[in-house]
Amino acid sequence: MSTGWLKRLKLERVVDNLLPLIAVIGALLVGAIVLLLLDKSPVEAYTAMFTGAFANKNGLADTLVKAIPLLLVGLGIVIAFRASVINIGAEGQLIVGALLSTYLAVSLGESWPGWLVILICLV
Repeated sequence: MSTGWLKRLKLERVVDNLLPLIAVIGALLVGAIVLLLLDKSPVEAYTAMFTGAFANKNGLADTLVKAIPLLLVGLGIVIAFRASVINIGAEGQLIVGALLSTYLAVSLGESWPGWLVILICLV
């Protein structure tokens, strides 16, 4: 005894679960169209992209090194949006913070204790 709203609820769950997959496939198709317009092979481009990113330990490590700071920035933005605060400069804040931390680590690293330099750079 299945009612109409129950069928609709099940369909909505299926669509909600498939939506990320549809988005990824759509992005790959749009990228393939752009590559075809540039007279490049989408198969070769996507193969090189995935092989370079995941084929060996160095590729995977490089991917993680570049992805983790962006994931942390995204996590910070999610927290800000949940608090109803608009923050549009997250990537710039990441870059400026990295530059200032590097400057402080280089300039204070020889004369200050290492644990204190790390603590100052984190703040």
